[in-house]
Amino acid sequence: MTTHNRTWLCCVVFLDVVEFTKHHMQAQLAIKTHLDARIRELLDEHSRDDYILLDRGDGAAVCFLLDPESALYFALNLRDAVRAQEGSSVPYNIRTGINLGPIKIVLDVNGDKTTLGEGINCAARIMDFAGAGQIYVSRSFYEVVGCLSQEYAELFSYLGKRADKHVREFEVYEVAPARARPESPAAIQTGTDAARHDREWDAETLQSRVTRLSEEIGPMARILVHRAAQKTDTLEELDRLLAAPDIQVMPTGPNGPAAETGFDPAFLAKAERLLGHHLGPIAAVLVKRAAARASDHAGLARLLAAELADEQEKQLFLSGLEIEP
Repeated sequence: MTTHNRTWLCCVVFLDVVEFTKHHMQAQLAIKTHLDARIRELLDEHSRDDYILLDRGDGAAVCFLLDPESALYFALNLRDAVRAQEGSSVPYNIRTGINLGPIKIVLDVNGDKTTLGEGINCAARIMDFAGAGQIYVSRSFYEVVGCLSQEYAELFSYLGKRADKHVREFEVYEVAPARARPESPAAIQTGTDAARHDREWDAETLQSRVTRLSEEIGPMARILVHRAAQKTDTLEELDRLLAAPDIQVMPTGPNGPAAETGFDPAFLAKAERLLGHHLGPIAAVLVKRAAARASDHAGLARLLAAELADEQEKQLFLSGLEIEP
């Protein structure tokens, strides 16, 4: 499946070295060499097509095009590796943020895959709230991972709302620093053992929905189908829930499900249609997320324009909505 020039829902792990710039250059080089080696060792467990690794100088960002457990275990294992300091000549610590959200996968000037968009920006903001040795996650990530098993849900502690430098609020959870964790990622099946309601769902029915939805949003389709199947016992209702996953079975926005926005439905429909020309079906998710954050039509339009990598596309989008750039 072609991954570049499309938008995915994925889990982003954003991390940096605490007080990196306070070390002298030789120490910085030693820290970066040690950290990069630990990151590569953990990512060797996955195919190169399953993640995008971005070097951030004093840290890194990893976008996992996989199930959310992969992001959680990567963060936990990396924290453990850094704490052990095995082979490190300079003591250091890291802080980590994890977010689930939309990213745009594009090619950089070297022809390598890189990412843009709200998913990675929010991961960076979540990381900013964390301290040395801490792993913080967004509500969107918590609500998806927490539904997979009771063991996962018990890993997290709610910390409340935090505001960034732009006074944007996020609901933040901390991954428990010392509590016992599951030995291996929970296997969420698409058959009768995983998704049960009043009826037994057969594997073929659910897998067909996973396959169809994967074409639009990527690997998170399996989780969304699982969540939807737990909410209903009719095929018609299941398909209705999956027709609008961002509203029905997917937490949206930094603070969870979007409430009624009060925006003109015609304006929202037009924004979704115009954005869809550039980004495809993920436009519906992005419009409703932005509507939960914006206070007026102009603000909503500019939030959506920021999801577009090309400046000309941004101008065309804003012009189509009759909004001044």
